[in-house]
Amino acid sequence: MGNEKFIRCCVCDAIHHVSLFDKAPVYAWLGHQLEERATDDWRAFMERHAGHRLEPLKACGETFFPCGSPLDPMGVAYVEVTNGHDRYLVRRRRRSIQEPLSYELISGRLAEAGVWVEVQENEIKKEMKNHFSWTPATCPKDDQIDVFVGLIKEVIQTLEPGRIQISEYSYLDDAVSYGLLDDATVDLLMDKCAVCFPPDELASLRRFVETHRRGCDVMTLVMRRRLTIQSVACLPDD
Repeated sequence: MGNEKFIRCCVCDAIHHVSLFDKAPVYAWLGHQLEERATDDWRAFMERHAGHRLEPLKACGETFFPCGSPLDPMGVAYVEVTNGHDRYLVRRRRRSIQEPLSYELISGRLAEAGVWVEVQENEIKKEMKNHFSWTPATCPKDDQIDVFVGLIKEVIQTLEPGRIQISEYSYLDDAVSYGLLDDATVDLLMDKCAVCFPPDELASLRRFVETHRRGCDVMTLVMRRRLTIQSVACLPDD
């Protein structure tokens, strides 16, 4: 939503999202036939607010998806917008999949709430089974994989999110990036694994880690920026 545009009615505080779908037709069943109906959402908004003072708004900051994926058609989203002087917060949502998206101004601003660091648990388990499948004799059992993932979780609890090097950014979610396990962290993980795995398996685990700790591969860390909605009074002046 970074380049999207809106129109605000300054009298009603109603919001219209300007998009390529303003004139997209809608379809409805009429008896046993599907009927196409022409629409012009922009013109309808302008007619409803004729005589009111209108102003253009443009997305200017963060977009916040409090739950679900940005690709979820039912997901609620918050986007910061500006008229060039003042900043506002717009909420986007729909009540059912049959209804169009609606937009409304709400009180507050988006504020940073830290970074949450996660292990790619399911991806690691799946990739370990693929990685070791060509040598069944050295393939870790499910309970051993669980132990390995548990040790990774212990290790990342010792890391400071601000010191983790970013390796890649998600193209699906602006709030997600991927962090590298540095050499010291890998050594710490291997020290913990040495208590639970024999030397030959330990060497195999290190090779697995080294092979899969670049880019956004399974041994990189998911770093999710957390945002919260705060009242303007709680935030410092810009």
